[in-house]
Amino acid sequence: MARGKLAVWAAVLVWSVGLQAQPVYKWVDANGKTHYGSQPPADKDDAAPMKLQGTNGTTTGSASGPAGSGGGKSASTKGVEYNADGTKKIPEGVKDMAEGLRKSLGTVDSKQVPMNCAVAVSNIHYQADLMLEVGQKNVRDGYMTQAAFDTTAPKIREAKGKYSVGDCQSSSGNKKSFYQCMSSSNNHVTGCDRQFKH
Repeated sequence: MARGKLAVWAAVLVWSVGLQAQPVYKWVDANGKTHYGSQPPADKDDAAPMKLQGTNGTTTGSASGPAGSGGGKSASTKGVEYNADGTKKIPEGVKDMAEGLRKSLGTVDSKQVPMNCAVAVSNIHYQADLMLEVGQKNVRDGYMTQAAFDTTAPKIREAKGKYSVGDCQSSSGNKKSFYQCMSSSNNHVTGCDRQFKH
C-alpha cells in the first residue's frame, strides 16, 4: 500500500508546475545554493514569494488551444510550443523551479511539533484538495491533458479518504509517525510519506 500511495503523491508533484494557490519562496543559503519551498527558513528575512505565471506568459488566461478547446491554436497562443499530446511545453525556468519545489516538498522539517490529529488530518486533506485544484488549473491552462487528470484524481481522492482523526488516534508505528510528521504545517505529504512508509 505504501508504494502505491507514495506514487500517487509523487505523481501529483508534476502538477506543481502551475501552482499558484500557495506561495512558492526562493532563497539562497550560506553556501550559495538556491532553494525553493512553500515555507522559507525562519532565518531568511530576504525570502520572498515568487510570481508565477500559469499560462506560460503568452495568453490572457483564455482556455483556447489544444487542451482547452479541443484543437485549434489561436493567435493568443502564438509562440507557445506544444508536446505531442497537445499540451503546452513547460518553459525551462519553470522546470527548474518545479524541480526545486519537488525536492523541497519531499524534505521533512527537522523541528518536530506535538502530535495533533486534527491538524494532521486537516493538513493532509488541504494538500490533497490543493493538488486536485492545481491539476484542474493545469488542464485549463493546457499543461496537462484531461485524461491524465482523470486517471490520477480518483487516486488522490481515495488516498485522502483513508486519513481521519479516528484513524490517527488509533495509529501506531510508521503510520503514527506519519501523522506526527503531518502535524507540522511545514511538511508535505510526499516528504512525510517517503520518510514514514506505512
